[in-house]
Amino acid sequence: MLDFLKYIDLKIFLFINQTLSNSIFDFIMPLFDNPKYWIIPILICWIIMAVKDKQNRYRLLALIPIVVLLCDQTGAFIKNFELRERPWFFLGNDIVNHLGGFGGKHKSFPSNHAANITGLATILGGIYQERKEWFYMFAFMIMFSRVYIGVHYPADIAAGAIIGISFGLLLNYLWLSFTTNSEEYHQEF
Repeated sequence: MLDFLKYIDLKIFLFINQTLSNSIFDFIMPLFDNPKYWIIPILICWIIMAVKDKQNRYRLLALIPIVVLLCDQTGAFIKNFELRERPWFFLGNDIVNHLGGFGGKHKSFPSNHAANITGLATILGGIYQERKEWFYMFAFMIMFSRVYIGVHYPADIAAGAIIGISFGLLLNYLWLSFTTNSEEYHQEF
């Protein structure tokens, strides 16, 4: 069964990395690999939301850094077991359309990009439910780019997404539980 799952994972990887390869994606997708292209816009949006949205200010200021910390550290902990080599290293550049960085060659599983971005999408989707599709579409684009540029297999992405969504749901639940109980407590007195 495990061999079959690895086979499917490889086939999906090759389809995204090779069959879907085109000059437009070859330009756009590597931009998501380097944080210098996207971290500043995300930080600016986070600060603007925290300043403008007084109702959710503390939730944004608390949960965003916590979810990123939890996702990133969990992913790093698992990666230290070196469970899987990155596609570009394992399969070689003759097979893989490698458009990303060369770091962490033995540390492919799970994807920290996927964990962090789905954690953010889940927190933001919990706060701004009417816009959650946009957050998840952006997260999907980041995750797709990781496979497209040849630095992760789809299973790495799925594992990272499970980590991110799990921490995001847990933190949203805890926040709502704590603030709802706190408000009920203050209303009694």
